[in-house]
Amino acid sequence: MAARVLAYHAAPAPRLARAAARARPGATFGDLARNRLPLAPFSSCGGRRRNSMLALCPEALKEEEASASYAPPTPPPRPYVPQRDDYAGAGALIPPDDASLPGGHVVLVDGMSMIFRSFYGWKNRAEPLLNSKGEDVSVQYSVAHAILGVLELEPTHLAVCFDAKGKTFRHEMFTDYKANRPPTPPELKETIPRVIEMVRRMGVPLLMTSGVEADDIIGTVARRSVLRGLHVSVVSPDKDFFQLLGPRVRQLRPNGRNGDASKGADYDEQSVNDGGMTPGTNGFGPHGFRELSARGLVPYTERDFRAEFGGLDPAQFVDLLAMVGDSSDNIPGVEGIGPKTAPKLLGEYGNIEGAVANAMNIRNKRVRESLGSERGAATAHLCRSLVKIRTALSDPTINEPALPIDALMLTGKVPPADGGKGVGEYLERELEIGSAADRWREACFAASRRPV
Repeated sequence: MAARVLAYHAAPAPRLARAAARARPGATFGDLARNRLPLAPFSSCGGRRRNSMLALCPEALKEEEASASYAPPTPPPRPYVPQRDDYAGAGALIPPDDASLPGGHVVLVDGMSMIFRSFYGWKNRAEPLLNSKGEDVSVQYSVAHAILGVLELEPTHLAVCFDAKGKTFRHEMFTDYKANRPPTPPELKETIPRVIEMVRRMGVPLLMTSGVEADDIIGTVARRSVLRGLHVSVVSPDKDFFQLLGPRVRQLRPNGRNGDASKGADYDEQSVNDGGMTPGTNGFGPHGFRELSARGLVPYTERDFRAEFGGLDPAQFVDLLAMVGDSSDNIPGVEGIGPKTAPKLLGEYGNIEGAVANAMNIRNKRVRESLGSERGAATAHLCRSLVKIRTALSDPTINEPALPIDALMLTGKVPPADGGKGVGEYLERELEIGSAADRWREACFAASRRPV
């Protein structure tokens, strides 16, 4: 773990005490850790030098005397509450008026992961896909077919979510967030806006807002959708979305796997009592498991998560990931805790607070010392803030009235008013992706024949 990563955790107590004294009233250690507090100048105490401060400012002397026993405040104990029977997913409960709601199936696509997977997948091939103008349309080809595969699942609502340019609130919390990643290749930077333009031209709802990640947009829209009585599928390979799973929220992982997929089973053959699944529906529609697999998508459900992680609730994945860390995002985790130890700790103590409170009862010496230290506890809480997907963003662009859930409905968008002719010509003549154009026309024709 780099010294810079959590430097404030290792800071001597006197230094933290002095920082707390200079911060605004009511400041917490967590506020200081996030570097969000303006510090008052030392001049109010007569100078910057320690001896001058002690001589001229009685408050500084009291601070120095008290600092020897200073301990940064930790979050109050928060006992873990097991998942309720009426839990739906994405932090939401099944709405009381659920029976009277129209229902439907929302698909939320992690657009950035789709672009990155396509880009690096094509890089491993001998040659890119070029059109007659010499333009590389490889990624656009893959993304177009992926979106068309989703449309063929006949969802009622759809949105593709992208990261906006610039840093997010997580970079403010932790300056080294994702700092270990290599620079984005120039050719990928050029490709991203072209893919976004293609998605817009296809008429598919596109969501993007500055200061947050696509994950948080997906989490917020997923929660809002569940509260409207809808079922949600998140299309992404990213394990971070495990924390959103529930009876009405599943993940569709491109070329992924789950316990049933590895056995070649069909979800249509599963029992009713499987976390929201029902025979013949695959949870959210008429398509069985084999049809999803044919499109390179493998459902990963609450049941799959429990089987993989020893019966934990999906919501506990936030604490698990915080303990283990995530090297892809440069999130350090807690020293000594790995993917085998974390589920055992959470199975016994419920969450980070429970593990920290019972640290002295943990047999493993390294884990006991890590969680029993100020630094280990603070690291765990910081990492949890970083890995937690926000499901209640207040950004007006992804909330009512700017974005009603009905705005994501595909009715009137697929097919569009011209029956799909314009998009078909764009895909075929401008991008020269004839196979995608043919598939688009088929999707529009199929949609036009479905009852509204």
